[in-house]
Amino acid sequence: MIEKIVKKTLKELEKAEKEAYPLYYKNIFNDLAKEEGLELDSKLTLRDGINEKLLNTTKETTAFISQQNKEIENHSKNLVENVEITDTHEETIKLVKEFEKNLIDKLDSYKGKIDNLNKELEKAYKDLHIDSLTKSYNRKALEDHLNKILEAGNDKKLDFFIMVVDLDHFKEINDTYGHLIGDFVLIKFVQLIKKLIRESDKIYRFGGDEFIILFNRIDQKNIERIANKIIGKISSTKLKYKDNIISLTTSLGITCHKKGDTRDTILKRADEALYESKIHRNRVTIKC
Repeated sequence: MIEKIVKKTLKELEKAEKEAYPLYYKNIFNDLAKEEGLELDSKLTLRDGINEKLLNTTKETTAFISQQNKEIENHSKNLVENVEITDTHEETIKLVKEFEKNLIDKLDSYKGKIDNLNKELEKAYKDLHIDSLTKSYNRKALEDHLNKILEAGNDKKLDFFIMVVDLDHFKEINDTYGHLIGDFVLIKFVQLIKKLIRESDKIYRFGGDEFIILFNRIDQKNIERIANKIIGKISSTKLKYKDNIISLTTSLGITCHKKGDTRDTILKRADEALYESKIHRNRVTIKC
């Protein structure tokens, strides 16, 4: 089975005229393995992963060190200030001041390292919620963000809509041009959509070529306007690959928030709306 997947992977690379460089190879290999129904151990899949528990532990440690750093700094300052020097010899005073300066300089250098580490941690947390291919948010981020929004809607209706966006005939693109070109299409697809939605709206890769957009504080009239802009823009877009022109269309399923909605109920309604759109393709269906 592994040999079969490897051979298919190399064919995909050949189609896209790419060298068997690990960055390309690993993504195609993993995707083809899934298509073949092969469940690979996480150590074999080579996917980039970040352990959230480890991040939390590291963040707690840096916070603790930072606090200790401040306490030592304050303690050293108080110590130096409260030292009674009976011998007023200039050399003694100079030594005490040098001690204070050296200690503060060291503490400042530690603080700089901790600040840099905290910046890297913040980036790691962000990466934990980002889809590595399309740079949209990922499924984990969707669950986290959606749960927070819905918590506010237990006892009232929110001005909140979910849009499920699915690229029509994406499997045919992959089969015809290869997975690397399919990846390129997905990247362009997301870039186009981001230009058509508001800055406050968030797009998530739900799986494969299916994306979800969360629209908070919006009414149905405006959500319909945005949906029609997306349909029109995608269908008018032509991507060129070698001498081939790749045409795109998309299907949208939209639902509004209802009082007491859970993540499962609102996603189910949006998915049902998408299913109706997929029957005819290149259209919008709203279920509220």
